[in-house]
Amino acid sequence: MKRHLSLLLLISCFFMGTATTTEAQIATDTTVTIKKESESVKGLIPIPVVYYTPDTRLGLGAAVIGYLRLKSHTDSSYTRLSTARLLADYTLNKQMDQQLLWEVFTREEKYLLRGELRHRKYTDRFYGIGNNTTLEDEGKYAFNFVSARLGGLKNIGHRVFVGLDFLLTNYYNLSYDSLSEGRESLLQAQEIPGYKGGLNSGAGLVFLLDTRDNTAFASRGVLFEASVYNFGKMLGGDFDYRNVNLNFSKYFEVRPGRVLGFNTVLNLNNGEVPVMRMATAGGDRILRGYARNRFLDDNFAGTQVEYRFPLYRRFGLTTFAGIGDVFDKPSDVEFSNIKYSIGSGLRYALNKEQKLNIRIDVGYGREGSNLYIVIGEAF
Repeated sequence: MKRHLSLLLLISCFFMGTATTTEAQIATDTTVTIKKESESVKGLIPIPVVYYTPDTRLGLGAAVIGYLRLKSHTDSSYTRLSTARLLADYTLNKQMDQQLLWEVFTREEKYLLRGELRHRKYTDRFYGIGNNTTLEDEGKYAFNFVSARLGGLKNIGHRVFVGLDFLLTNYYNLSYDSLSEGRESLLQAQEIPGYKGGLNSGAGLVFLLDTRDNTAFASRGVLFEASVYNFGKMLGGDFDYRNVNLNFSKYFEVRPGRVLGFNTVLNLNNGEVPVMRMATAGGDRILRGYARNRFLDDNFAGTQVEYRFPLYRRFGLTTFAGIGDVFDKPSDVEFSNIKYSIGSGLRYALNKEQKLNIRIDVGYGREGSNLYIVIGEAF
């Protein structure tokens, strides 16, 4: 509870600090939008970053969000929202994170270009593999990684995109905390793939159907993404495995400004999966009542529903619920032990016209609650 109160105090300072800059930016954006001769709608939103977690203590940094809509050469329409985000932060535990993330539609939405460049020095937690792990077996491990992800998809008609995705990540400088005196880390004792670090390299084929009206905050439409990746030594990596992902979201605007969204996720792996790439039950995107690293296994399946509605001016609220679980084989899933999560969240619009939000979500599950402060929606 003290951690949550500290976070809420920092959040209040954050909003007071960003209100002036975002207000000025929106006035500029409105002017750009109404100019008929404009070739694009674009802008930059600077954001101070302040947060606190037990693993990092106080974290300070800055982020810049860029957004863009390109005007068609043949009519008066614009592409859907393209975004790029640059983030850098540093914590009192001497951890750091630098990330550049982008998703860009070219003119006429002929192509979708997306990717990520990242360097991170971080501390994670490991409880073992599967659904029968206990909190008493929690062990910490620290690591560094540098990664690059590059993807290009071509529009083949009716908002269907097909393309390739490449992922390269190097995990290094791993260190472990023993569980107790004379008892080594489970990660070392079980020699889980990736416990010494290594290079993870893969390529995948991606199919995307995206009819959403807005990629940042959809009110209507469907998002369906299916991808198949192969990771292994043939691509220069240290781990041989296959990965299949399915992600389906459907949105309904039940009343103006009030949106009901459904989301189902499958993450399936087969082979020598490094611990950093195992399927997880939890985090800021699904089953928000659980920490991302609490439950790990080769596979995950889950579904959730969320209701979003306006509150006052730039503020909005959400309620959400979901179920899901990690598993090695489908027979491992027991209905009596399946993970559930319920919760609610606050939204603050950095840009009302483009629907770019910061969200603060509190999720509740079988083992308690978790709080998340994230830029952008869960799905």
